[in-house]
Amino acid sequence: MTLLGGRQPDIKQVAVVTRNPKFNKLLGSILADWKFFAVEDPAAAKVVFAERGLELPPRVGEVVWLTPMPLAEGRFLAPPISLSRLYHLLESQFFSTPRRHIRLAMDLAIALEIGEARLEGRLLSLSGRGGRIACAQEIPRGRSLHLHVTLAGRTQSLAAEVIYSVPAGDAQVSAQPQVGLLFKSFANQQFEMLRNFIEKTCIERACAREGIALHDPCLSWLDMPADPWSATG
Repeated sequence: MTLLGGRQPDIKQVAVVTRNPKFNKLLGSILADWKFFAVEDPAAAKVVFAERGLELPPRVGEVVWLTPMPLAEGRFLAPPISLSRLYHLLESQFFSTPRRHIRLAMDLAIALEIGEARLEGRLLSLSGRGGRIACAQEIPRGRSLHLHVTLAGRTQSLAAEVIYSVPAGDAQVSAQPQVGLLFKSFANQQFEMLRNFIEKTCIERACAREGIALHDPCLSWLDMPADPWSATG
């Protein structure tokens, strides 16, 4: 794993097999956003998400059944599917040290407070536990700061610690220094609200890409928070 989070595993091929073509397309788009690759042939996939009751080829990879009924054997996910559970399951299949939290690519203006100093920057990625930012000034590892960012109409103030710093020019896509942050002093409720925002945004982006309305019945397969800032989602 590099400091910027890039990893180079084998090609991460996944298949989605249900009776609902729109849902297959929607989930495939979400997986592509996470750098997994949806393939039509289940036999070519390492992981197959399959609606319970459908027949699969005799030789397929790990099968995760999509079923409302718990199974005594084998892996399964019960609709409405939690994207966080799905993400962690995929990570555990493809990586020896799986990530637990979805990372969402962003490009948002932020304000930083570092002691008495005030800086501006950009939020480049976000998870429920941390993020990656770019700013004009290098910030050393171990430094504490506050990040202020507006997400879905609500300004968040997040206490964080710098866990890595990449000098200007070393980052692949940015001329500015980049900094990895770990959020700290988090209440469970704040973590859940960030996770809800990330999951909802993943679904909304996939719907926009695929031309699927947010009220389409295929979304009933997914656990989509109505209001990410509600304590209950």
